[in-house]
Amino acid sequence: MTQQIQLQIVDDKVKVITPYNADFVQKCRNLRGTFKNGAWWFDDSIIDYVREAMIQFYGTTGETSYETCSLLISDYTQYGQRTPCILFGRTIAKAFGRDSGARLGEDIVLLEGEVRSGGSVKNWETCISDATFLINNFPIPSLELPEVKAAIEEGWCEVKPNKKKRPAAEIEAEITELEKRIESLNAELLS
Repeated sequence: MTQQIQLQIVDDKVKVITPYNADFVQKCRNLRGTFKNGAWWFDDSIIDYVREAMIQFYGTTGETSYETCSLLISDYTQYGQRTPCILFGRTIAKAFGRDSGARLGEDIVLLEGEVRSGGSVKNWETCISDATFLINNFPIPSLELPEVKAAIEEGWCEVKPNKKKRPAAEIEAEITELEKRIESLNAELLS
């Protein structure tokens, strides 16, 4: 799987790919970045500032590979007036009007609770009520961000490690060994 957070140097430019985070987008604009073809592009002379911003918002620059986990968020309520509901820089849900309903953000799995739109026609809201949900593909380095650490300590955020998939060759080798063992046991049984 491709990392969601990446920083690459392409010729004399810095190419940055990240999940959407409104605060990071503002920082990119302040750094005179240009958004094109799904990535932010910067002059390579400010690479240190770009790296600093990525660490601030994501805990990593993605220049080296990183592991991901899932966060289990419990009993969460948030309202966003004419904005999406955002937690740890990730869009949890977003409404587009009072009667639009609310759509879950990327890699968000709602387990319990309610996600909806509300408010008036002009002052619509994105509403999350008593929700329990997963934030999947959360970078392990982002667990060091102060707001994530605080949520874990307060107990309403729990880290769920991703199960590592075993390589197919390893599984096939184990199957072969087990088949040999079954043959050996059958031979022992018949003798």
